[in-house]
Amino acid sequence: MSARRLDEEGLALLGAALRDGEVVGRYRDKIVAVPGSSCSWWRGAVSGRGHGRFWYAPARVEIAHRFAFALVHGVEAAAAVPVLGHRCDNPLVRREALVDRVEVRDLRRRPVAAGRLKLGAA
Repeated sequence: MSARRLDEEGLALLGAALRDGEVVGRYRDKIVAVPGSSCSWWRGAVSGRGHGRFWYAPARVEIAHRFAFALVHGVEAAAAVPVLGHRCDNPLVRREALVDRVEVRDLRRRPVAAGRLKLGAA
């Protein structure tokens, strides 16, 4: 059995948020199209690691790309995936089609492959 990211209450609240047009609208209001980019960008709260944060219920916050994944695939699918990544390798991109399941080792290799981080660099 895999570890779950959300407890039962969190899953229920996330499911309710995904069915609530006001919450989904609030989420979508934090997304903006940037001229010259084929991606949509998050303009809401951002964590110290550069990922969007979205409060979907009182005292309940989720990484914005996980909320996006849940919008497309549902609560159970989002809860079952331990790590999500961005195909374009930009944590502020909010295009649902660009968020997918990744392995942690692959997620850590992306900055190196893109030339943004040299091995051994701190």
